[in-house]
Amino acid sequence: MIQWDPSYSVKQPHLDKEHQYLFTALNHFYEGLRKGVPKESMHKLIEDLIHYTKSHFASEEKHMQAIGFPGLQKHQEEHRAFEAKVEDFYNKVKNGKLLMSVEITNFIKDWILNHIQTQDQQYAVFQARN
Repeated sequence: MIQWDPSYSVKQPHLDKEHQYLFTALNHFYEGLRKGVPKESMHKLIEDLIHYTKSHFASEEKHMQAIGFPGLQKHQEEHRAFEAKVEDFYNKVKNGKLLMSVEITNFIKDWILNHIQTQDQQYAVFQARN
């Protein structure tokens, strides 16, 4: 389980809310694993997480473009790589080639936390300076 902390803030309320929702979605996923909810319910939870992540990334990229953030292209590449990795996990799980596990969830959690704390903070600092 992960909890929002003010140190994650990118000083943009709408993006902070989106990040907080990602935490909530990931926590629902962890809770589903912990409770052993049916496979179909877990598939729905990860589908929702994938969908919301894509929506958030689009919102974040639009913001970075609006402020003229010079690291936009690199940031977009990181977003696309994450999306591809999570979709690959999902497809393998759905096709029975991989079991849904805490390890997969930990990868997603660690990537999101690291991304917010390092990459997202770059555009927050850039915006504060300009």
